[in-house]
Amino acid sequence: MQNDFPIACRRENQWLLINPNFQNNNVLRLETEFEKYWRKIERGENFAFARYADGELALMLGKKIKAVDGWTTEADISSLGKALKESLGFSTPNFIYGISCPCCDSESYYWYLRHLKNCNISFSNIWVNANFAQFKEKFLKLERDAILITNYRGRGKSYGKLNIKKHYFTTNDDSIKFWENDAAKLIQQIIDETGDERDMLYVVSAGPMSALIIKALFENNPHNCYIDFGSAIDFITHGKITRPYMIETTPYAKQKCWMFDNKSMSVDVDVVLSAYRRPEILEQQLDAVKNQTLKPARIFLYQDAVKSGDKIVIASDTLKKFDAYCIAKENGGVWKRFEYAAEMAMSPYICIFDDDTIPGRRWLENCHMHFMANGGGIYGTNGIILQNINYPDARNYFNVGWHTSNENAQEVDFVGHAWFVAREYLKWMVDKTYGAEFKYVGEDMCISFAAQERGVKTYVPPHPREILSLWGSIPKYGWQYGTSEVALSLNPENSSAMSRALIKMHADGWKLLFERAAYYVKFLAEQRRTAALLQSIKMFLPLIDKGRAIFFGENKYSALAQSSFNLQNGEYIVLEDSAGKITFERVIRLFKKNSVHIFFTDVYEQMKPYLQRLNLIENADFIDGRRFLIIG
Repeated sequence: MQNDFPIACRRENQWLLINPNFQNNNVLRLETEFEKYWRKIERGENFAFARYADGELALMLGKKIKAVDGWTTEADISSLGKALKESLGFSTPNFIYGISCPCCDSESYYWYLRHLKNCNISFSNIWVNANFAQFKEKFLKLERDAILITNYRGRGKSYGKLNIKKHYFTTNDDSIKFWENDAAKLIQQIIDETGDERDMLYVVSAGPMSALIIKALFENNPHNCYIDFGSAIDFITHGKITRPYMIETTPYAKQKCWMFDNKSMSVDVDVVLSAYRRPEILEQQLDAVKNQTLKPARIFLYQDAVKSGDKIVIASDTLKKFDAYCIAKENGGVWKRFEYAAEMAMSPYICIFDDDTIPGRRWLENCHMHFMANGGGIYGTNGIILQNINYPDARNYFNVGWHTSNENAQEVDFVGHAWFVAREYLKWMVDKTYGAEFKYVGEDMCISFAAQERGVKTYVPPHPREILSLWGSIPKYGWQYGTSEVALSLNPENSSAMSRALIKMHADGWKLLFERAAYYVKFLAEQRRTAALLQSIKMFLPLIDKGRAIFFGENKYSALAQSSFNLQNGEYIVLEDSAGKITFERVIRLFKKNSVHIFFTDVYEQMKPYLQRLNLIENADFIDGRRFLIIG
């Protein structure tokens, strides 16, 4: 469906603001931030602007670097990298950290947000990209007394109309070597000679050392203006083009960046993992959560007691990796982990995972980004859009999310597998009493129902087919773990209870999407245009090591299946034999290696157990296609 959110991810590590007219007081824009801080410079206000971007982060993390300026590093944290890390978190009104933005480098953006709480932030590229032409014009006209700190190639050069009182130089192109051998002496010299100045403009362009020089000078004397202009003044210092944004015809010269204002949000997310009868997955899931681009503030574990069979024991070394955990003595059902999360979590946001869900490394980022852009919402990795209240009959609902892939955020009735919510939403859910009646089902429906009563909607954020890092469930693990024999969703008794829970909540006032006629008609029209399942199957084939899709089923579904999926003659195989009967033997004969088999038959449920006994996996080797038929 048409994306109602102002953001989208079309390339790895970049969030586009696709609605240029999007108005939100929480959003900072590159052009307005430039105007704000340039006015401060022209008015002679005293503040510090230190820039930390991808290069500085690479030094802090000890990554191998080949800098544009010619110097390189090995994969090790240098003394410069350590000093940069120690310089973070300086919270004072007149000190601004310029950081990477989500449209250029979302991973760096979230890393900085986690380490710069309660600090003032703006754009590290504030003087460049779409602002560079304006910056160049204004800088050359700027009339102020100034002290310069630049590369030695700037010696003897004029910097517009600035009245240069002192000019200090870095004498080595290798920033790491200069920092180790000469930086301390240079900083002390500047303090000794100009440390008592007031209302002076310090123009700094010293690569990744700039932020450290500015912080040292500001701490010594906050009564001046210290600005890291970086490569924006290379056209003077080096006398040539050193970056692509300096060329008007490049995309970099047109880039208009954006970010959220950190003063109006939090990036603290608590995660709750659930353990039941799949403890062998827990370490893998824990690693996936710890390696998120948006690092969790705390990670908790709720282990429910098994109803029967041997007790599941989690190794003590694994338990020590959690901030806290609960090992239930009695089986509490699927609701207890939400109650535990409501009790334990302290962060504004909480993400609860099923025990079979392995997220991509940008999943929390994906949810948080959409929560901020939308001002709220429940976000999950598998969404359900009902066609009626006959759930969980596969013919009566659509899947959205990791099963089928969605390029944009999609509103749904409820979600499963993972739930990213505001902490207050859990209280709304816990206050409901359905858990006493529906112990093993209905928690996914209830939280969406409780939120809807407060005007909060439920969504599946984007699961773009080319960017698996955003997904709430990595496909190959979702297929493997979600169809194991211990899955609660495969229990027939639970299926019946799901139906009763839906009927009861609907009777109590839960409004479903098919009752919103305009939305539902729009959704169905989109389904027709995209032939959703066919496209999803084609996308998933290489992910699950399958070569092709085979469509077959009863004759009565033939025309509808061919219409829904744009099948050509011969692409739909009729299961009935010449006598009009369907036999299991005929079905098996039609199975092909390295294929996904799409069923359109009312005997699907009866055949499924036999297929599973042959080591065929549902949603990998065979799928019930009836749920995706476009009717009407």
